[in-house]
Amino acid sequence: MVDDKPFEGSHGICGEWGHNPLCGEDTLCYYGRKGYIETVCAGPALERYYEWVSAKKRRLPEIAGLATAGDLGAVVVLERLRVKLAKTLSSVINILDPDAIVIGGGVGNLDLLYTTETRDAILSHFFNDHFSTPLLKPALVDSDGVFGAALLSA
Repeated sequence: MVDDKPFEGSHGICGEWGHNPLCGEDTLCYYGRKGYIETVCAGPALERYYEWVSAKKRRLPEIAGLATAGDLGAVVVLERLRVKLAKTLSSVINILDPDAIVIGGGVGNLDLLYTTETRDAILSHFFNDHFSTPLLKPALVDSDGVFGAALLSA
């Protein structure tokens, strides 16, 4: 949003942050490109990674609960998310310096993303010696994008 209006950009793709490459990753995206943020940090990607490290199929909320209970595979998955998300969010912050960041989708409901450890991980890639941008949970659980799109088309 810029001046309380959605900013689309000259190609109409502003905000497609998940479709940017993540250094060192090569997972194939559904449209044929490799190593995009979404292929690493989105809920389905985290679920696939958990299945790879544990040989068990679980949904993201279950993985979060298992991590809290000490399941090593779940801990590895969520710590990887924290590291990768911090690295890529710091790039957005360095470029745009937004007033706030809302982490959407099911991933946005993970409490670990709103901790001091996550803020420190972002700061380690940030072009400043302090990081004060609020990280916010989605207000509508994981449906913010759908409601936002509906409001824009009305």
